Amino acid sequence: MTVTLLQARTEVRALLYESTAMAWTDAQLNSWVNQGCSDIARRAEILWQEADIVTVPNVQTYPFPVDFLNCHRAIYCINPPIDAVGALTQPMEFREINSMDENWGMIEGLPAAWPRWFTVRGNSTYNYMIMMYPAPAAAGVMRIYYYRQAVAAVADTDNIDTQSGWEDIVYDYAVFKAQRAAKQPIWQEAYQLYEKNVLQMIEKTRNMTDQMNQISSGMQNLPVYAYTDDGSW
Repeated sequence: MTVTLLQARTEVRALLYESTAMAWTDAQLNSWVNQGCSDIARRAEILWQEADIVTVPNVQTYPFPVDFLNCHRAIYCINPPIDAVGALTQPMEFREINSMDENWGMIEGLPAAWPRWFTVRGNSTYNYMIMMYPAPAAAGVMRIYYYRQAVAAVADTDNIDTQSGWEDIVYDYAVFKAQRAAKQPIWQEAYQLYEKNVLQMIEKTRNMTDQMNQISSGMQNLPVYAYTDDGSW
């Protein structure tokens, strides 16, 4: 289901018992609807996105897309296109940057054909960077799976940017913001309703399934025959 900005604003006005603009302008309600989408995207991490980054030999740090919020997964392909039949891909394990010292030791920029780990770091130009280790020794493609920011709806015909089926939580946010702006004491009840529904959304949408997960011990080391011609194995 998709909900336009006009539909969302109409729903919010109905919850505020105001069929036509009197206490709150359309611009105010539009702003609060978009703010609600942004708040939900940050907290519930519901807007999944994939992006492919072309890598350069011996360069291991790349900027995330500008709409980046949080990283979920990264894989590396040495013979793109990454979705082609027979493409060789290497899943990369995440490590917190301080933990990476155990992996790269004294040679942070060690080159290799297959990067095996990645970490997230800051930069003065970009908010966040993704850093691979080892550094790719050849050109390839890194695919990142991440949570993105919400895109603001501008025109009345634009869809609001939130998880389909959960649009009513955006309305809750706009209602509490409108009531607080009008200094109505009941804004606190509306805020509590919003908080309760956001927490429920986080619980329900975290994995998008009702199936049990399995415990993973992490990616195993490549077998020795994959990277040496030593006959001792």
